[in-house]
Amino acid sequence: MGKKGKLGKVKGMLLMALLLFCAFLTGCSLLDIKDGGLGMTNPDYVEPEKDEIDEENSEKAQYEKDPYEKYRFEKNQHEKNPDEEAQPEEDQAASWLSETGGQALAEEQESLRDYGAVLGAAFLGYTADYSFPGKQKQREETYPYLEGIPAERIIEYEGDEWYVILPEAADWSISVEACNWNEDFTDISVGELLWEGTDGLPVILRCNLGDLHSNVRITARKGNREVFWYPYYLAFAGEIEPTEEVMQLVSGSYMPEEGYLYGMEGSWYCDSAETDAGEPYFYSVTFLTGEDGFPLDMWYYGGFLNEGVEEICFFWDGSYAYGDSLGESLEFWLNTPDGIRSGTIWLNLEGDYLSIQEMEGDAFFPFTGGSVETFYLRPEAEPGENGDFSGNEMDLLLAQAEVQEKLNQGMAIRDVDGMDTVQGEACVLFALGTEHPDQFVAEYYYAVSSSGAVYRMDDLTGEWEPV
Repeated sequence: MGKKGKLGKVKGMLLMALLLFCAFLTGCSLLDIKDGGLGMTNPDYVEPEKDEIDEENSEKAQYEKDPYEKYRFEKNQHEKNPDEEAQPEEDQAASWLSETGGQALAEEQESLRDYGAVLGAAFLGYTADYSFPGKQKQREETYPYLEGIPAERIIEYEGDEWYVILPEAADWSISVEACNWNEDFTDISVGELLWEGTDGLPVILRCNLGDLHSNVRITARKGNREVFWYPYYLAFAGEIEPTEEVMQLVSGSYMPEEGYLYGMEGSWYCDSAETDAGEPYFYSVTFLTGEDGFPLDMWYYGGFLNEGVEEICFFWDGSYAYGDSLGESLEFWLNTPDGIRSGTIWLNLEGDYLSIQEMEGDAFFPFTGGSVETFYLRPEAEPGENGDFSGNEMDLLLAQAEVQEKLNQGMAIRDVDGMDTVQGEACVLFALGTEHPDQFVAEYYYAVSSSGAVYRMDDLTGEWEPV
């Protein structure tokens, strides 16, 4: 009896131990499933390759600095996991950028950082309407990250100068404020806040009522650091006025290395045209290009020739774009008193002469009967040649809105013999007035320097005042 009872007790203890051991194993299995294997080994878990981890971490680090890279990274993640909840709208600030635009934006900002610049900017031209035909196409080809830019990123203030402004990274906040100068332009006061953003993406700005002083201030802020810039375009240099921390943006990818427009300065001139009545007529057309040869603006004027003396009857400004990869055809858009004149012209350069032929759309030679005219290049004179008359003063004067308005009213321009010194610069003199059968009556006088300064004579004092 005693042995049997003792044996039963031992068996009971062994059974109890076995049950406890089974429960322990079951508990481990349940714990492993419940907590995903935290602190334990999950047999279903596959450790990612080191290269995959490094790639994902590098992408995260890049998009924290580059807003387009952030959008691209999140888009790729969503494509891998389409069932995940979509990102909030504010996290997709760069979604309007195309792949080409995003790449151009990243390269532009990298260039700014390489040069130690906080802001990049570029002058986009003079026009009252950003969507002016041809202008928008040119800008988007030159700066691909402007294609499809939302309306809320286009800031329209008083003026007719257009700029694109781009911070070097998203960690700089950008604000645009109106500003006013005192009477002698020695002090400035800041007024209304026009726009503010912190996403590191470009904005387009219209501002500046005149060519002498900016009416807005751009401020870039990061922590306690502030950088100020007042948009100003240097007409004689063809670029913005830079500072140590604000630089001219690089143009787009289209960089021709040859062609009739590349590297040439001056206007193409035709003095062999005639009206239907046989009167001598002239045309002068200037194709303005950037340093890389990319199309910018077009200046086009003409009128009667009386023994070599020009009587300017029209002046149109506008824009143009290459119609083919070789640059042999151009699409043009011109501002005229009757609206926009547009069409296509074909160009053929033979030696020193350029033939321009009307192709499609509105007539390029509306005042004469021919559809083909021959032009020759009038290069700018060397410094000091012909009394420092460089050849661009007439174009600078014709670019003034008040002069265009008077020409549209029927007035004519004549150059005046002699020169004058204004603000320390040698200036060419012009008269604007009415052409009568027996005489020319001058009503306004202008002085223009080759650097781009334009002055109007005050009738009462005889002094020159800036236009």
